[in-house]
Amino acid sequence: MKGIDHKSKFLLTHREREVFELLVQDKTTRDIAGQLFISEKTVRNHISNVMRFEIYNKIGIRR
Repeated sequence: MKGIDHKSKFLLTHREREVFELLVQDKTTRDIAGQLFISEKTVRNHISNVMRFEIYNKIGIRR
């Protein structure tokens, strides 16, 4: 489609990257929630989005 940057659909949001970076530092969802001032449920949602991104990216489906 004209005018749409399809590459941006494959990028993680700033918050998803923050959550993922803390997750790989072995932080718990509680630790991450406290550090980012968000709920644990929101942290789990971001983790789920990152995992979905990885799965879709591997099989070639756009998010």
